[in-house]
Amino acid sequence: MLFALKFSFDPEQTHRVVEMWKHFKFPSEVKVIHRYLIIGRHKSLAIFDAPNEEAILKITAPFSSLGTAKVMPIMPLEEALEVRY
Repeated sequence: MLFALKFSFDPEQTHRVVEMWKHFKFPSEVKVIHRYLIIGRHKSLAIFDAPNEEAILKITAPFSSLGTAKVMPIMPLEEALEVRY
């Protein structure tokens, strides 16, 4: 399933967060689609495919002392438009 991860961090943690992202290895079961830095907002965004909650925890836990992670399930807009209510 596809997820968006928005990670917010304090400005004084910027250097530590950037260094962790440089060296962070995603779990083998997770397929990273793309990673972004939200400029001027002290936030990063990752789009990824993960099979379960355990995989998500493996991504968020190492950063938990540096900020707040919000994980949201997502789907392509083209697929959402086909859903009948």
